[in-house]
Amino acid sequence: MKTLYALLGVQSDVDSSELESAFLRLKANYPETRLAADETARIQFQGIQQAYSTLANPTTRAMYDQRLARAGVKTGPVVADSGDSAGWLSTRNIVVAGLFVLAVAGMWFYHVHEQSRLEREVLERALKMAEEEKKQQAEMREAEERRAQERAVTDQQRQADMRESQLRNEANQSIREAQMQSRQAESQAAMMQRQQAIADQNAKQRAAYEAQRQLQNDKNQLRSICMQRYNRPDC
Repeated sequence: MKTLYALLGVQSDVDSSELESAFLRLKANYPETRLAADETARIQFQGIQQAYSTLANPTTRAMYDQRLARAGVKTGPVVADSGDSAGWLSTRNIVVAGLFVLAVAGMWFYHVHEQSRLEREVLERALKMAEEEKKQQAEMREAEERRAQERAVTDQQRQADMRESQLRNEANQSIREAQMQSRQAESQAAMMQRQQAIADQNAKQRAAYEAQRQLQNDKNQLRSICMQRYNRPDC
């Protein structure tokens, strides 16, 4: 059970000056600008005010202390071979053989060139695919990081909302408890006042009765003296 003393941050034996100092310290944390902009702060300060109002009044504080006491409260490339024949050494045969070699060499160079072009194309496609895959992975990582950040922000906001709701509920509960305790203290104080008024009225009635009885006794004594001295009831 959270007491009004705990709400103000003081001990139960605090005196009035220390109580007021504690209230003023707490009040300094709630300037008008904060109260106007923050509903939770406004509710909290109302609870603090109610607690101070109850404890600053000796009568309501005494009743509240009694209530606490009754409750008991104390956190590699390939080269082709070309065969030569010794009988074929004429100029015509040499030219034909040279043309044949050139043709074969051209075909080989063309093959090497195409093979190199194809390899370059394959390599370029592979590099392009690797770059695209790397780009996609980077985009996926960025998207996952964004989602993680959004989840973190959402979780933080949810936790902040839950904390704010909890603080608001605690403040409302403190206010309700303080109001209920204040009403109980006021009710007890009113009852004591009524009882005191009845006691005062009874005392007045007894005093009037005693005065009337004393007057009657005095009259009787005077009448008795008159009869004794003058043989008549009045002198």
